[in-house]
Amino acid sequence: MEKNLKCPKCKGKSQSVGVVTVEHMVKDEFRNKVKYKNYSICLEQDCDVVYFSQNEDIIIKRNDLKIDVWYKKDANPKYICYCSKVTEEQIIEAVVKGGAKTFKEVVKITGAMKNCRCEENNPLGKCCSPQIIETIKLALSQK
Repeated sequence: MEKNLKCPKCKGKSQSVGVVTVEHMVKDEFRNKVKYKNYSICLEQDCDVVYFSQNEDIIIKRNDLKIDVWYKKDANPKYICYCSKVTEEQIIEAVVKGGAKTFKEVVKITGAMKNCRCEENNPLGKCCSPQIIETIKLALSQK
């Protein structure tokens, strides 16, 4: 995979993501734009760019995707686990109202990580467990 490049629009941080992920995220009418093996994903919440090619000739924005990206500003829905359609709100509720204190308890209550196809379903193309853990920490700090 390519090295982490700066976003061509906001000049913010990015990370590499494979073509399989991008192909599954874009709306059907934008699939013909996806012609390289590797892309980068813009990690900045205020930028509307999601994916871009190394030479920046392909830029895919939020509106080009089938589903929103959880860390982008005002994402709706704000999925943390895309494979099982578990939202940030559901994880926080499992901790605050459901009494979950551990990763395992949150997974049991919410059903997160039951249908793992992360490369196809998660915009980062990776397992969502780090985001689940961060959301649990956020919820525990709210108690």
